Amino acid sequence: MNIGFGLALDFWSAEKPLSRHLDDCVELLKRAEGYGFNSVWAGENRARRPAPGHTPAPLMVLAALANRTSLRIGSGVTLLTLWHPLRLAYDGAILDHLSDGRFTLGIGVGAPPVMERFGVPPAEAGSRMDDGLALLKAFWSGADHYHGRHFHVDGAVVPGPVQPGGPPIWVGGTVERSVRRAVELGDAWYGATQYHFEVIKRQARRYRELLAARGTDPVAATVAVNRTTFLATSDDEARRQGKPFVKQVLDFYARFGAVTDAEGNALDRNTDLFEQVGDEIYFAGSPASCIHSMQRYVDAGVTQFNLRVSMGDMPAAFVQRTVKLLGEQVLPNFR
Repeated sequence: MNIGFGLALDFWSAEKPLSRHLDDCVELLKRAEGYGFNSVWAGENRARRPAPGHTPAPLMVLAALANRTSLRIGSGVTLLTLWHPLRLAYDGAILDHLSDGRFTLGIGVGAPPVMERFGVPPAEAGSRMDDGLALLKAFWSGADHYHGRHFHVDGAVVPGPVQPGGPPIWVGGTVERSVRRAVELGDAWYGATQYHFEVIKRQARRYRELLAARGTDPVAATVAVNRTTFLATSDDEARRQGKPFVKQVLDFYARFGAVTDAEGNALDRNTDLFEQVGDEIYFAGSPASCIHSMQRYVDAGVTQFNLRVSMGDMPAAFVQRTVKLLGEQVLPNFR
């Protein structure tokens, strides 16, 4: 099984402008290319207050990076419920041109408070995801109209994308309908930063079962996952130095009840989530420990790790060290 590695970067900083942050990221991506990483990812978060995490405009950030790296570029994830899918079809097609056909679209639902802020009824999230995905696939395959439950559009998307049939679409979600959506309308299943290992394991297994039932080779399936990652030469050093940054990310998701146990039950945000969840949700340790933890995921069916190595205003030296240790000591074990 071919295991891929990407960098899922947080494009938020309270201490420096985005333009400088992007310049710093470009230097990191040059090193990542040499180590054998295959992609760089930006996620979407429509924040109302300063918080570590994704950018409100991942496609714009990826457009700024497209001609500054040879890596594939991906949104991990775009919150499809917040978009009119016709706009996303146009923007995604243009980004595919800017990257010479290197764009992958990851999509997810998003939290109910965010949907409500955009005037989207959370009860419609599932049907809007289905409708939006079907529209994207139709127009990226050359259709000149689409009439669904929520969206009715006449006229083609011009220019269409570079990649035949459009950029690959990786679909996230923890429920049965999500994994069926990935099979029926997507090209991969994508596990988010906060998903528990057991949830990922179950969804990966179910994804392949459903693919096999449709006559698609499950062995060739892509199952991807975001994992917050902090490495040092020893476990103690990594956990001591990394805890404040990893905990920031966990606490952010816990505000929405999105950090769960193996059964999907929300964990108490007032507890020490860093100590409670461990490598069920993040990697923090030595390269040897990281390899051991990653192997669990590989055995569970994961084929692509997108590693969140920069969190908030983490010192650049920590980010660079993590990428160096990954590239020199971790990635070679999965080739």
